[in-house]
Amino acid sequence: VASIGSGTGVVSGNAAGTVMITYTMPGGCTSLWPFTVNPMPVAITGAGAVCVGSSITLANTSTGGTWSSSNPALGSVGSASGVVSGVSAGGITISYTLPGGCYVTHAVTVNPLPAAIMGLPVVCVNATTTLTNATSGGVWSSSDVSLATIGSSTGIVTGVSAGYPTFTYTIPTGCYVTIAATVNPLPPNQPVTGGGAYCSGAAGSTVGLN
Repeated sequence: VASIGSGTGVVSGNAAGTVMITYTMPGGCTSLWPFTVNPMPVAITGAGAVCVGSSITLANTSTGGTWSSSNPALGSVGSASGVVSGVSAGGITISYTLPGGCYVTHAVTVNPLPAAIMGLPVVCVNATTTLTNATSGGVWSSSDVSLATIGSSTGIVTGVSAGYPTFTYTIPTGCYVTIAATVNPLPPNQPVTGGGAYCSGAAGSTVGLN
């Protein structure tokens, strides 16, 4: 359960349990001291990264412990839930501590979001518009390609049918930003009346829409 240096008094815990530490004087007189070795929690499981504004859940099968963050300004954690929420980009250490004071840690990186999407998110059916993002290396995607497509590397949006798709720009860390868009329908076709042949230099022919 525990070992102790005979000349130092340094106790090393080997396994959870309680032992009696004995200190013996040269004359044979002894003093006894009960000593408890508390168990360590098992290793923390879960992801090692989270985006600003998103959350991940860490877990530990050793029951009864509490969670804490080394820097809540970068990432907070629910003391009972293990849910880590990204606040600001940086590195944090999440700890899980049992009632006896023994704990394990888990490193988590809080990754930044890409910049805001720029461009006009309005397009007509069969027309195009271009969206941009100042954070390089990302990929574009559309929530509904039946409404509008977008070039994965170009940000060029093509309207397909009227509706309200959402476009997403995702960087390699998995962090992303979105923008809501509108695809406007084309006006209906109208039959033309009037017109006809006319001579060069003569008055034009009048046409109209029904």
